[in-house]
Amino acid sequence: MTQNIEKLFKKLENIEPSRELEGNILKSIALEKSWQAKKGLIFADTLTLGSLGAFVFVIVNFWNGIAESEFWSLLKLIFSDTSAVASFWKDFAFSLLETFPAAHLAAILAPVFLLLVAMKIYFRSNEIKYYKHIS
Repeated sequence: MTQNIEKLFKKLENIEPSRELEGNILKSIALEKSWQAKKGLIFADTLTLGSLGAFVFVIVNFWNGIAESEFWSLLKLIFSDTSAVASFWKDFAFSLLETFPAAHLAAILAPVFLLLVAMKIYFRSNEIKYYKHIS
């Protein structure tokens, strides 16, 4: 059995890879990179549309909650009763922090964050495409 294996490996020395092998491998690598860039662009476009839709939905549904919160009523005191705010500025600042609509603001900022992530993916995919055209 070992003699058969030795004979087999002796015959392998004469086998050369085809001349087109290197070109085919490099071509398939380039096609895969191109496909990855296209997938990134498609994902970025989908994420952008989704985040813009979510942003509109959140603004429509949560803006009234922010506008009607006590935070804005207290904030108006700065313009109407500045002397009282200046004399009790610590209590006023704590009251503002206490009534700040953080949940509504977080709901509005979440789609903005997703939009920024989509832009990062988009520019990274275009960067791959750009370098492909240069080289």
